Amino acid sequence: MPDFNPSLPWPLLIAGGLAMVCLGGWLAWRGTSGSPGPRWSMLLMRVLAISLVILLLSNPGRWVTEGEEEPPGWALLVDGSGSMKTADVEGKSRGEGAQELARQLFKSSRHPEEITARLFSKEVEDPWKPDAPAAANGEGTRLVHAGMVMLDQVAESGARWTGLLILSDGRETEVSSPREALIARARGLGVPIHAVVYGNRVLRKDLALRLPSRQIVTLPNQTASVPVQLENQGFGPVQPEIRLLPPGDGADAIATLKLAVQPGETVSGEFVLPAGAVEGNYRVEMLPLPGDERPANDSGKFHLRVLENRTRVFLAEGAPYWDTKFLAQLLREQGMMDVEAVYRLQPERFYRVVTGGGTKLEETQRVFPENSAELNRHDLVVLGKGADAFLTPERLDMLKAFVRDQGGALLLSRGKPYAGTFEALETLEPGRWGEETGTEYKLIPTPDGEESGLFGERLPSAKADVWRSLPALTDVRAMAELRPFTRVLAVGERVGGGSKVPLLVARRYGRGFVAAVNGDGLWRWGFNPNKKADEDWHRDFWLQLLQWAATYSEFLPGEDYSLHLSSGSAAEGETVRARIGYRGNANPIPQPILELVQPDGTIERIPGAPAGTGEDGHPRWGAIFTPKVSGTCTVRLTAGGKPGPSVPLQVVPPPREDDERSADPKLLTEITEASGGKMWTPDQWKELLATLEPAVHRVQLQEARWVPLWNQIWTLAAIAVLLAGEWIIRRRNGLL
Repeated sequence: MPDFNPSLPWPLLIAGGLAMVCLGGWLAWRGTSGSPGPRWSMLLMRVLAISLVILLLSNPGRWVTEGEEEPPGWALLVDGSGSMKTADVEGKSRGEGAQELARQLFKSSRHPEEITARLFSKEVEDPWKPDAPAAANGEGTRLVHAGMVMLDQVAESGARWTGLLILSDGRETEVSSPREALIARARGLGVPIHAVVYGNRVLRKDLALRLPSRQIVTLPNQTASVPVQLENQGFGPVQPEIRLLPPGDGADAIATLKLAVQPGETVSGEFVLPAGAVEGNYRVEMLPLPGDERPANDSGKFHLRVLENRTRVFLAEGAPYWDTKFLAQLLREQGMMDVEAVYRLQPERFYRVVTGGGTKLEETQRVFPENSAELNRHDLVVLGKGADAFLTPERLDMLKAFVRDQGGALLLSRGKPYAGTFEALETLEPGRWGEETGTEYKLIPTPDGEESGLFGERLPSAKADVWRSLPALTDVRAMAELRPFTRVLAVGERVGGGSKVPLLVARRYGRGFVAAVNGDGLWRWGFNPNKKADEDWHRDFWLQLLQWAATYSEFLPGEDYSLHLSSGSAAEGETVRARIGYRGNANPIPQPILELVQPDGTIERIPGAPAGTGEDGHPRWGAIFTPKVSGTCTVRLTAGGKPGPSVPLQVVPPPREDDERSADPKLLTEITEASGGKMWTPDQWKELLATLEPAVHRVQLQEARWVPLWNQIWTLAAIAVLLAGEWIIRRRNGLL
């Protein structure tokens, strides 16, 4: 039954309506007194016409909520990519399971005509129909892109959707739109995204060879360690042979390595490149193993960078001890290092030892570089104990500028380098020193230390037993506070049990970095009675730390230009950005040019574009390029015709559906939760459908709107017909 929303109060409308009917009827009857035949017909037409007018004034209709006139729709995306052929859904393929659920939803829907269903893989394809099963043969998956296309459709059409349902295994092989854009779009349109994920983890037989370092930096006439990792999935215990091949097309291996790996394990090993190895791209490959389903990950390349410039070190020690003596001796033994060491033997008595083309020992009053130009000729400054005897306010300013602006490295080799407080130096330190612990600690690498590349390659990972077998460190302090962005690379485990303290910390400071070893006693690692004949953990630790520092700073030793890429790997066709810095004093400054050496040998030259200046006033440049050939590229810099730094870039081919068959619900879980939707299982289809097709509930009057029923053409037509009929009858009977 319709409701009424009269334009006049009911009492007035009823009284006025009756008056109008009576008056109209009386006038119609009176005007036909001479024509008794048509009198009743004209009276009836007049009364009906007036009654319809009164009905219009009563405004019949009904109150409705938004959308009650027509049911809202919802959208459905069915994954048709090749991975959906995997048969791991109760004896059916993922695609069959997804389409079975889609048909059930269509069959049970109150308004199936309002469902917008599409098949998708790399693109959003033709509409999906319940009576026409689709084959899962797409060559790739762009899940986020498909969602964006559907939301764009609803935005352009102005339709109302209660949600977007995605039936997929969650894998995405190509990323053309960020997931954040899809989430923001869904929230902006008020369309929550729901998902049902099909499939499980698929174990495949695969031996994967990985190279943790794509660039290895070494010195001339020094051996270089090449770490490798081997992961076993699906095979039994195996021991494949791995070969190290030289740059170029040479087929003869430099070295071979056999790694025994158990099922589900990842083991590490290393090659040792001999002293004098040439710079270039080396290849590591594993001999094929029958049954390996992913031969593409059986090899890899790395770039060997040989530093031609000598590394210049300044060492200041105010309280000489074995740690400083053995460290200085180790540095002097490296052929490409020039070491200037100053020792404070008495309050006013200093000795200076200079090595590099010979060794010079002299008593001196020149305890620190005299000016910034002299200090900037060094790459590394090492401070032991008693640093306050060397550092004046002017020298501290020089040291800060050396690290911040010149990309230099500062190493606090024996923990807190002063007694008491030294506020001027504290701003450089990685943290605020606490009290002495009075006990010994074993150095144990942290996950952050492994992720940084310092541990887990040439130096063992945290799981290795060697760390607990090495002598403990003494003179360890608590760290009362760590500066922002400080990385804890190793912690100390208290001998006998107890709390842990940071033992090796590092932080970036401007263009350089500062590292600190919180303790003494590393020299004893070289005299560990448990070590093997060829082991020297004192040597290996310091050389790896110094080599890591060379790559952690913005500039390599002796280089005036720095080169850093936005990523060490990129997909074919993906944009890569390069940042170029400068710290020299040439005038004019040679403009840098990037050379992208593709795997096929072609070279693309990209001029550096000015990108302003840094805080130190030196210019900076940027460059953008797009590698088009998969493989190992080399990005090198030249300036003024002279070679500069170079870095490797691994260009990977686009992922294929066959690369990985395991379902991946992580992406869809993030999207559904952030957009206001939910993850469902196939047996929850009734609750899912109820969410997508909610029942319409009547609301309070102020929350609804009035839909009249009289504003139809038939209403006005009926009134016009009645009045016209009366007029025609009157005319034929001569009553006008």
